[in-house]
Amino acid sequence: MFEILFQYGSVTIKTFNIVLAIGFLFTGAFAIRFANRQNLSLSFLSKNLIYVLLAIIIGGRLFYVIEHWPAFRSGLKYMFYFWDMHFSFFGVLYGLIACLILLTRKTSEDFWSWYDLGIFSVLFSMIFINIGNFFNGTNYGIPTDLPWGISFDTTNIPFVNPIHPTQLYAALLALVVFIYAVKHSKRVHLSGVVGNTAIMVYSLGMLGLNFLSGSPSLYVKVSFGIIATLAFIFQVTCSYKSHNLPKNT
Repeated sequence: MFEILFQYGSVTIKTFNIVLAIGFLFTGAFAIRFANRQNLSLSFLSKNLIYVLLAIIIGGRLFYVIEHWPAFRSGLKYMFYFWDMHFSFFGVLYGLIACLILLTRKTSEDFWSWYDLGIFSVLFSMIFINIGNFFNGTNYGIPTDLPWGISFDTTNIPFVNPIHPTQLYAALLALVVFIYAVKHSKRVHLSGVVGNTAIMVYSLGMLGLNFLSGSPSLYVKVSFGIIATLAFIFQVTCSYKSHNLPKNT
């Protein structure tokens, strides 16, 4: 559905790439505004932005290759074709967290404050990525008789009947969790708590949505369950250890 936005000769512009570019700009603007509101160091962000982006790209690509290893086994060079925009959500998340841990350890910056910013930014970008997946015809759902079922005219989808627009469900889920998290962060002053809650709720929601997926993957379901579990563990850690709350709290 509208996979190609513009094509002239050998020049092809995909809708997914345009939506992704818009999402990148809006996510960057949000990150700067949120950092200002939380009194986070913009110099820390500007100095280490390249490292964060590299961690996201490498982590996202590495996990995608692992997830789709049979497709890369016959042509290892395609592992490095980053411009095809195929990345794993799990790799992006793990790469981001690992990078923030290393960077904040070298400075006096609070990991949990930057963790909140990172999680909120990931959720915000997932709104645009899921919308892009809708136009791309990827991450599609199973057939449905519901009135909002959508038919896709693409060879990527094996179903002829209308199917669940699971990409839009995922985008709506990311939007709702993002709005709640940002508003709730204004009332909760303990950094890390809202970010962990947000990624935990989003992961559990995506775990449920995957039962409507037209190409179900046990790996994806288990991975979202792992992220929700890790978020819960992080919740306990950031609440009782890193913030050094009184013992009677």
